[in-house]
Amino acid sequence: MISTLSSGSLQFLNSVNSIQSRLNKVQLELSSGLAVSQPSDAPDQVSEILQLHANIQHNQQIQSNLNAVNGEVTTADQNLSSGITMLDQVQTLAAEGLGISQTAATRTTLANQVQGLMQQMVSITQTQVDGQYIFSGDADQKPLYQFDANSSTGVDRLQSSGSTRQIEDASGNTFSVGLSANQIFDVRDGSDNPTTGNVFAAMNAVRTALLANNTTDLQTGVSAVSDASTYLNQQQGFYGTVENRITSALASASSASVSYQTELSGRQDADETSAIIQMQQYTTNLQAALAAQAKMPQTSLFSSMQ
Repeated sequence: MISTLSSGSLQFLNSVNSIQSRLNKVQLELSSGLAVSQPSDAPDQVSEILQLHANIQHNQQIQSNLNAVNGEVTTADQNLSSGITMLDQVQTLAAEGLGISQTAATRTTLANQVQGLMQQMVSITQTQVDGQYIFSGDADQKPLYQFDANSSTGVDRLQSSGSTRQIEDASGNTFSVGLSANQIFDVRDGSDNPTTGNVFAAMNAVRTALLANNTTDLQTGVSAVSDASTYLNQQQGFYGTVENRITSALASASSASVSYQTELSGRQDADETSAIIQMQQYTTNLQAALAAQAKMPQTSLFSSMQ
């Protein structure tokens, strides 16, 4: 088909279409708040914008992980504090048992109280947060210990597990966030024998000495509990350090989030003031073009022949 439009008319239509296209774009910017809503809007910015979105998503996951672990670490810290208090109570009961007025019967009563504290200590090793045993290390679906009065340490070790879990901070660095009950309450040597600091063995030494009405062994047990308390304080110190590091990591992640969002906004968001001015300008230009076209004489070959 041969176009009946003159070159001037075609130029006018092209100009109107161009103005309308720009007007539509600026209206979309105002409605969406985005200057770049598709790759063709700014091809040179696409790579950086996609990377910023990926960084923001990754940073959000880091914050979520840190918050989740923070709850576990805080709970662990609180439980170890309770454990240290229990050891203090065992020392008090042992000191009472060393009194010259004590009898085999009264020492048996004290032994039963120590046993109750041992059972509470074992319960600490079975602490769960969100369905996971926080003192079971990498085997966090099962507890590592149960009470057993007939065992040499007063407990049954159900399994052994290390704790290799790491958490990432906003800088990409990782750090350990937990210890297993094997490390905290049941420290052993290379031959798998309880060593100085073993919480279970120390408590059980006091219990069995009281039951045996043996003050010499009881004095040894008091010393063992003192060493166990020192050791348990050190393990609690680990969790205090982790809590501080998580607090710092969360602050860094929050700062990174602001930085990413600011940069993304600068690359992607519309400048509302500038967009409004452009919209007004394009609207005025379009109206002026249409008004000018309306005033032009509408002649044709046939009108000239009349």
